[in-house]
Amino acid sequence: MEKITFDLHQLRAFITVIDTGSFSAAARQLNQTQSAISQLISHLEKSLCCQLIDRRTRPVKPTLAGHECYKFSMKMMAECKQMQNWLHIIDSGKLPLLRLGLVDSVVAIAGLQILKYLEPKVDKISQITGTAPELLAALQSGKLDVIVTMINEDTPDLFTLYPLITEKYFVVTPIEWPEKTLEQLCKHHNYIAYAYKTPTGAQTQNWLKWRSLKPHIQFELARADHILSMIASGYGWTLTTPMFLANDFSLLSNLNCIPVPSPGLSRKMAILCRAGELENFIPPLVSDVKHILDTTIYQHLAERWPWMYEDSHPLVQNTIDE
Repeated sequence: MEKITFDLHQLRAFITVIDTGSFSAAARQLNQTQSAISQLISHLEKSLCCQLIDRRTRPVKPTLAGHECYKFSMKMMAECKQMQNWLHIIDSGKLPLLRLGLVDSVVAIAGLQILKYLEPKVDKISQITGTAPELLAALQSGKLDVIVTMINEDTPDLFTLYPLITEKYFVVTPIEWPEKTLEQLCKHHNYIAYAYKTPTGAQTQNWLKWRSLKPHIQFELARADHILSMIASGYGWTLTTPMFLANDFSLLSNLNCIPVPSPGLSRKMAILCRAGELENFIPPLVSDVKHILDTTIYQHLAERWPWMYEDSHPLVQNTIDE
């Protein structure tokens, strides 16, 4: 690569001469002598091996090469200014930009609180919502910087995984139903399933198959709040987690929750970023997101079902099981 022999002072002088139309006006604007401006332009032309300004005209005009140099110079100066601003933001303890992905169930009940938490820590936040596979693909392609998501499979080596919670599933039925075993529910009542194309749908339906349970599925829905509304109205039962149940606390009075037999079923939630990035930013984020989820969801549900926090039926653990 050839050595760059011009600098930003020369580019700024060149831009100012073109903008003002004369060397003298540029000198006044930049608080320099006219000879100093002339020398900067001459050095720039020598470095680029071409004439940039037609000095015969009044006001002075850029040559054909000068037109191109002006466009590149404006872009370079703008990017330098952006770099300076971003570095100042970072030095003040904030990230200049964070592209954040939140899995659907997280954004539904804690998305706003997470954004409020990030507001003083990030200058600009871009947040999207999606399924776990969609967010993982966006992180891998470089379209996202951080994702809060469900983890079902091994994490690729290019990602760093920060465990968030392990959330256990339980049975949820209409409040008026007498408590029954899974086998009785499968035999006598319709199961309302999460859409099989979603990670939650595949996980829960496969778990039932592995236990040789074959409930009749009358409804297969994509949204947890729709599923729970159907159950509250008496149309069936399902497997759910505290996070899904928190989609609509107004339904709690019409629902009953029952622990599933050991060893049960759980889903793992984590925060992921690309390896080697944001190493100082993520650990406190993990701690604070745990607190947000705890105060938003689990403490509220424990008021209705105290066994959710008992050791005999732990639905939520602070970290992913080793």
